[in-house]
Amino acid sequence: MAPKSSLYSLAAAALLLAGGTHAHAALNTSTSFGAISGQAGAYTIDFGASAVNNASSVAGTSAPNEVIYNGAAQGNSFQYVDGALYNTTLINGVAARPVGSTGNFLSVGNSGNSSGPTTLTFTQGLSYFGFLWGSPDAYNQVTFWNGNTVLGSYSGSAVMAPPNGNQSFASYFNVSATGGDVITKVTFASSGMAFETDNHAFVTAVPEVQTYAMMVAGLGLMGAIVRRRKSRQA
Repeated sequence: MAPKSSLYSLAAAALLLAGGTHAHAALNTSTSFGAISGQAGAYTIDFGASAVNNASSVAGTSAPNEVIYNGAAQGNSFQYVDGALYNTTLINGVAARPVGSTGNFLSVGNSGNSSGPTTLTFTQGLSYFGFLWGSPDAYNQVTFWNGNTVLGSYSGSAVMAPPNGNQSFASYFNVSATGGDVITKVTFASSGMAFETDNHAFVTAVPEVQTYAMMVAGLGLMGAIVRRRKSRQA
């Protein structure tokens, strides 16, 4: 039988591996036509609907750190901070509806009601995130995070070449986390007017089977140590 110190070491190692296995950060990206995600099992955030052709934003002000939208699905809560929601076809110099969008859409700019960046956070990590990207500009920037670690950042050139802000163009941008990583935060930024998106979709990540197995093994070893100590004290 292994010495007590060895059992402790094995248990600690199993738990450490279960909690710390983390491959190099990587994202897979793709684009598709259509206004909604084609990802199996994805939940779509469409931002609801409000009175059409509002002269001002439905939600969002120039005040920083304002929650403009939130919700929950797949056991996962999310919230959007800053930026603005609109329900209109076009506000000159402010925002233009993405092709295929209906109801409210998100717009991020560099002034006024739509000041950004917009920060989207989740309480659980994601394996997938996608969104409809309207009239892409070179100064649009979307960044994906795992905690405080940047997994990847993309400009309008990721969906259109060149990204010239053509308001008759939109593309669905799909991002999948790989290598054991998850997406916990997405930021939308634009140094000009504007970065317009809609129909955000996500899939909450499921912990890998190997991780569960290592956690069970570690907890089992710890339990065996406790039982052994109790039997000796009896």
